[in-house]
Amino acid sequence: MAEPEYRRATEKDAAAIAAVGAAVWDELATNSGLPQRPTKDGVAQLLSSYGDRGAMFVSDNAGEISGFAALTPDQDDPEEAVMGVWLLRAVRRKGVGRELALMATDFARAAGYQKLRGTLPEGNEPALSFFSDIGSLAQVVGQGMEYELPL
Repeated sequence: MAEPEYRRATEKDAAAIAAVGAAVWDELATNSGLPQRPTKDGVAQLLSSYGDRGAMFVSDNAGEISGFAALTPDQDDPEEAVMGVWLLRAVRRKGVGRELALMATDFARAAGYQKLRGTLPEGNEPALSFFSDIGSLAQVVGQGMEYELPL
């Protein structure tokens, strides 16, 4: 299998991102960290709403999207963004999520954010380990179910 291309998502990726999100939702439901089962239209709407303060990034292997990271501005705090990473089961623990998270983190720094945060699904130890790995400064708060990453 060739190395995937990591890039910023466009609205043309909405259906593929929704498919990855739906697969994760079907596997983990509310433990996925997604607010609901994604749809193509919902993803397209989110992508168009970001402007220059938010973005999605994808892992693209010959036209097949296997994972994505979302960086969404916090509506209540202009210095914070919310980051999440979702992967198909087949590409987990292969560095794909790490690369996507690093792209989102680099974007956040360039956009002027001071902190990233997110919610870890209850009992999702691989997610906790993953977010601890991407930033040695990550702080787990809220009884181990949320993370913060100062930038």
